[in-house]
Amino acid sequence: MRRNSLRNFTAPTVRLSFSRSGEVERLQRRLERNGFPRLQMLLLVSITGASGFVASFALFHAGLHAMSLRYLMACAIAYVVFLLLLWLWLRTKAGDYVDNPDVGNISPSSGNSCEDCTCYSGEGGDFGGGGASTSFDGASPDVSDSGGMAGEMLEGVGAAEELAIPLVVLLALVALVLSSLYVVYTAPVLFAELMLDGMLAAGLYRRLKGIESNHWIETALRRTFWPFFFTALVCFFAGWAMGVYAPEAHTIGAVLQHHAHQLNTP
Repeated sequence: MRRNSLRNFTAPTVRLSFSRSGEVERLQRRLERNGFPRLQMLLLVSITGASGFVASFALFHAGLHAMSLRYLMACAIAYVVFLLLLWLWLRTKAGDYVDNPDVGNISPSSGNSCEDCTCYSGEGGDFGGGGASTSFDGASPDVSDSGGMAGEMLEGVGAAEELAIPLVVLLALVALVLSSLYVVYTAPVLFAELMLDGMLAAGLYRRLKGIESNHWIETALRRTFWPFFFTALVCFFAGWAMGVYAPEAHTIGAVLQHHAHQLNTP
């Protein structure tokens, strides 16, 4: 009787659930454990920035002197170079994670979990401004005080004009730095998604046939297009503003020289 009951007993089957987000998280953990994805992305971004400067230099010597258009085209060329660098990274790195897929930590499906999810939060800055206060000893306003206030206002306007061009250049540099830092910070997730899409497209992840597959270029555009677009937009308007301020200047150095000459001219 007991033997029959043992024969009829069947062990419960455990169904393993695979999802795109789960595989991306596993690949991200392996990338961070076995390498330095942010350092690798920093190298790619540095090469991208250098290619943008070279493209701007080449376009200038090719006859494109309008700074706004030249900077916009240089950003577009740099983005194409960045996508090519991602393709090269995928070609060289994906094979390292195919021969030994990380399936040891797979657990039975028990609903969605966000223990390993990476959260990003942005914080804004506070800007405060102070006004000017005046005091009057008498009931009627003093003409000399009014003239002094008008002079201070004109000096303030002049100081703002003096700082306008340096602030435009600084704004463009800040946009470049912020977009680069964002891409570097999110590099582990980007690399993990690119790797998963590349392996699925090549049929190297046969156990994940049911997972949604995207082309790697679609993932790269979705993750990196807006930072590059924001940078290109800022560079375009910075070039346009400098062109309006100094129409005869065609480089940032020439604009700064023009600005210095304007300050030294009485």
